[in-house]
Amino acid sequence: MIDLHCHILPGVDDGPKNLDESLEMVRIFTEAGYRQVVATPHQVPGTTWMLSTGEIRNHLTELNQAINIKGLELDVLPGMEISFDPSIPDLLENGQLLTLGKTSYVLIETPFQQLPLGWEQVVFAILAKGYFILLGHPERCAQLAVSPRQVERLIESGVYLQINWDSFLGYHGRAALRMARYLADNGHIHCLATDSHNPQERHAAHVRLAAAKIEKLMGSENLQRIAIENPLRILRNTHPLPMMTPDPKIDVKKASKWRFW
Repeated sequence: MIDLHCHILPGVDDGPKNLDESLEMVRIFTEAGYRQVVATPHQVPGTTWMLSTGEIRNHLTELNQAINIKGLELDVLPGMEISFDPSIPDLLENGQLLTLGKTSYVLIETPFQQLPLGWEQVVFAILAKGYFILLGHPERCAQLAVSPRQVERLIESGVYLQINWDSFLGYHGRAALRMARYLADNGHIHCLATDSHNPQERHAAHVRLAAAKIEKLMGSENLQRIAIENPLRILRNTHPLPMMTPDPKIDVKKASKWRFW
């Protein structure tokens, strides 16, 4: 499995405090079945959470070296979770931002309250430069939760959606849970990610329980698509595939052709 959104680098944002916590997160990832993850530290223009690409690469090298020394099997790739900001197109052009695993995909964080004014122009400017947008956890945005049909505008504008596994467990509140289910019911999910932050409570160990719930909502083939197939396609710099419409004659709860574990 591949995780495209996690905060695993030590001491750079609100993720793990030190290398020991990062390595514990690595152990949790491997036990959950992951072999590749993209480190996506917060990048918020105009704040102290705006590391240089060189600093992030240095932290990444140190973590991967520590993983090898411990004999663990997890490949951590470079990336960022970028705050939705009008400066993104210029920062990309100036080489100040990292894409996901050296692809053309940028992970942009959905604001928790509302999308910024003029977000359509920002999206257009990013796409016009040849990049693709993966929007992180839109189910947690209050504006979208009260007007979920606005998600269709995002998708029509060329944005792909990443939903957090644990949103289906209610870990981010009832509104996020309802929104995650709405997106699943309407085929609006392109991939799932852990958005892991620490080894105590926000980590990959929740994936197994979330997978069982998600499979009941959309069937095993769709779960495989957004959990395994599409993250791989994104790292290969190809377009994620849309969710499939289940055959109404098939009981998706009983029609599993494969198992996650």
